[in-house]
Amino acid sequence: MSDSKISISGIYLIKAFLILGGILAFLYFGASLLLPLVAAAIIAVLLDKPTKKLKKWGVPNWLAITLSVITTVILFSLLTWLISSQINAMANDWPTIKESATQKLNSLTQWANQRLSWDYKDYLKNNEKLVNKAESLGKSFLSSLMTLLSQSLIIFVYIILLLMQKKMFINFLKKLSSSPSGMVSLLSDSAKIISSYLLGKAKIMTILFGIYYLGFTLGSVPYALFLALFAALFSIIPYVGNIIGGGLAVLLSYLYSGSTPALIVIGVVSAAQLLENYVLTPWIIGDETNLNPFITIFGVILFSTLWGVVGAVIALPLIGVLKVIFEHTKEMEAYAYLIKKNDS
Repeated sequence: MSDSKISISGIYLIKAFLILGGILAFLYFGASLLLPLVAAAIIAVLLDKPTKKLKKWGVPNWLAITLSVITTVILFSLLTWLISSQINAMANDWPTIKESATQKLNSLTQWANQRLSWDYKDYLKNNEKLVNKAESLGKSFLSSLMTLLSQSLIIFVYIILLLMQKKMFINFLKKLSSSPSGMVSLLSDSAKIISSYLLGKAKIMTILFGIYYLGFTLGSVPYALFLALFAALFSIIPYVGNIIGGGLAVLLSYLYSGSTPALIVIGVVSAAQLLENYVLTPWIIGDETNLNPFITIFGVILFSTLWGVVGAVIALPLIGVLKVIFEHTKEMEAYAYLIKKNDS
């Protein structure tokens, strides 16, 4: 009788767990060093295409890189100014929003006590703690954004250096590989995934912002520009981003102006999400990443735990690159199969 049991080496499992744990620890504790470098590498991949076009038009390499980086800095500065101006406007009205939120929570708790027979003691004090907790979470989110902005200078320095030394890094990776042509294919496919996904997402976010802003403005929703920008930006995070961005937009509109604006936000966001899922994403992005939904969600949670909001944004491109690496590496095809989306 043949033995049908699977043989697994205990030493192999220990080595695998130690390596995985070491990598995760390195990513977590080295976040301040790695995050700007990874962000710069992704942006450098995006800027490589316009840089190549400028060079084809006869522009010198240094000037092509300079023009690409300056354009990125201008767009980044405009977006930062727009976000900060809207946050400042909301900060001036925060005492009113906070008071309104507390009153609405108190009314909701009283209704629950009367209709549902809840025995919820000291609900006034607990509701005040809940609002203060939400305020602290908002401050933590703004703090993470400010940390990213404080690192923007070093990120742009990395971008310039990566673009200028691109050939050196490619030749270095080719020398490491036993198959230089395979390494070139790996780098090409990785760059394609990063650029196609992020550029496609940028187009979708722009369209969503237009839909949100138009709908919120026509519905007389307060802070229409901020809520539209907030919901559109969060859509870059796969799956959970739309829920977070749309949910917070609904919550803020309800707390500030009541149920009618909140219902308008729900209607606009729901219609926009249907358009994104069934029209915009298949048309603009398609199946470029082709990742397993479970791995995608797990990766977003993992990288957001390691690197915060920025980690959640860049999680999907990084997982896509990891899939390409596994596909181009011998004896790693099983891991690529696990990561990619399968019909069966």
